[in-house]
Amino acid sequence: MRCRVLHVSKALNINRQPFHTLEEDNPFKLPPDDQIFAIREKERQRRAEEREKVKHQHVWEKLTSASRISRTRRVDDGIDDAQVAEAARKARAEPRPEGLATGRDARREKENIADFVAKKREMFLVQMSLDVKKAEILKLDARAKDKEEALNKSKQMLDKDVERFDAFLSNNDDRAHDAMQKADKMAKDKQDRVIRIKQLKSQLSAIQSEIAKHREQKDECLRFKDFLVNLTPGEWKEQKREEKKQRKLERRRIAVDARMGEIEERMHAEIEAEEQAFKEKEEKEKKGRRRQKKTEEDEQKERDQMEARRRRIARKYPTRDQVDAEYVEYSSGEEMPLYFQEPKQLLDIFTSLEESNLFLIQNSQDTEQALEELEQKFAAMRKAREAMSNKMKLQIGQLERQITDEKSKCDELKQAISQKHGGSEIEDLLDKLGEGVQEVHGICTHENQDDGDTLQMLARIESKLEEYLAYLDEAEESGLGARVLAEEHKKERQRRLDLRMSRKLHQEKKIEDRLKASLHRSQAPVHKKVGKQIMFRSAPLFQARRVVQEDDGYEEAVREHNIFGIWLDKEGIPNAQQPEKAET
Repeated sequence: MRCRVLHVSKALNINRQPFHTLEEDNPFKLPPDDQIFAIREKERQRRAEEREKVKHQHVWEKLTSASRISRTRRVDDGIDDAQVAEAARKARAEPRPEGLATGRDARREKENIADFVAKKREMFLVQMSLDVKKAEILKLDARAKDKEEALNKSKQMLDKDVERFDAFLSNNDDRAHDAMQKADKMAKDKQDRVIRIKQLKSQLSAIQSEIAKHREQKDECLRFKDFLVNLTPGEWKEQKREEKKQRKLERRRIAVDARMGEIEERMHAEIEAEEQAFKEKEEKEKKGRRRQKKTEEDEQKERDQMEARRRRIARKYPTRDQVDAEYVEYSSGEEMPLYFQEPKQLLDIFTSLEESNLFLIQNSQDTEQALEELEQKFAAMRKAREAMSNKMKLQIGQLERQITDEKSKCDELKQAISQKHGGSEIEDLLDKLGEGVQEVHGICTHENQDDGDTLQMLARIESKLEEYLAYLDEAEESGLGARVLAEEHKKERQRRLDLRMSRKLHQEKKIEDRLKASLHRSQAPVHKKVGKQIMFRSAPLFQARRVVQEDDGYEEAVREHNIFGIWLDKEGIPNAQQPEKAET
């Protein structure tokens, strides 16, 4: 059978076609997941179909593993079953060798030696060809086994790859599942954190509002405390300050005493050590054989040395004054206790304040009453002044009439005198009259200048009288105060005008002096500086002064007055009136 297969394979002239590797058949290129699953499903279906087909075949139709491998190789080489059948038919049609004929005729036939030798030779050749073919068949079987083992190994590798791929897919699925679970957990944690953050924010806002409320309460309590401190009597404050001062002095004394105690202990210890050393030295000297008897001078010298050592040791340590000077003052941190420990105290203070307020109200009412009385007196005085001004007007009218009468009399006298006496007497009378007119002119106009013209002076006196009369009329119509104020404004305007004119003249004079100085400098010869310029010293350090605004307590007083209706001044006296800002 193997010889027939060998002849069949020899008879077949198979030309293997070269295998062209396409880029899409590249085994090193990883296909997508959907293609891998499709190939896997097709392979599974094909194997199931082959198993089902083998179940319904006869025994002789079933193939061995080697046949399947050779069939697979023939399929790979491009040889189909029809070609194999044709090669077997040709092998059966070939004439078989004569030496292979069997039967009774062959055994009965007589043969000679040459034929026998020839037949033996042919048999040997046939046997040799059979052995050679068997050896070739064995080689082919070994190759087939190697191929089969290689295929098995490849199959095992493919199975392992499939298993690894399945493990990879399962691992990938597990990782995807774990990632989804982790993502869900992280989303849940994030949501929980967001909820927690919202809760914390709400708690924080509540705490902040609570803090703001407590801060407002604290500020209100501090304001009440300041108010109570301001209401505290000054004697009690002074007493507490004195007690605090005494406590500070007591702490200072205790600290200085403790420090001096330590210093004295160390000093006494050092002195005792020195005395002990001195005594030990004396004991050693007493034990010596050649020691002579001490004299009083030696003992006095030793005592002086010991006393000097004591003084030297005492100088090493500070004295009480030095310790007291080195002491650093510190505060105990205790605040001054409140004077008000019971509600009764505050009630007493308010009662006293109420009494003082009532007293102040009574004073203000008395002041208002006095003001009303003064207003009434002013009205009465004003009426009296008006009546007096009317009376003065009447008197002025009478004086004017008297002046006219006197003028007429004067004219008559002049005429009479001119008729009776000569010109010299008339001139004397005129001079006396001129002096009188000048005196009246000086009283009316407040001017002592002598113009020499009696008629002009009389005209001025007349105009002044008319001005006074107009002034009195205006004072009667508009009031004396407004007129006085207008006169003050007029005087002020005149003063400002005079001041402006004087400043202008001063400025013009200053400009003129400057122009003269400039002209003088331009005409003066030029002086050239010779030698090195004198260097100035550095300017001294200038320390800027800070302007400290003094708090006069006006804002605090206004706040207390708005809240409680009363306020305390710097002396601690309560006031119910609106506080006024002190002018600086």
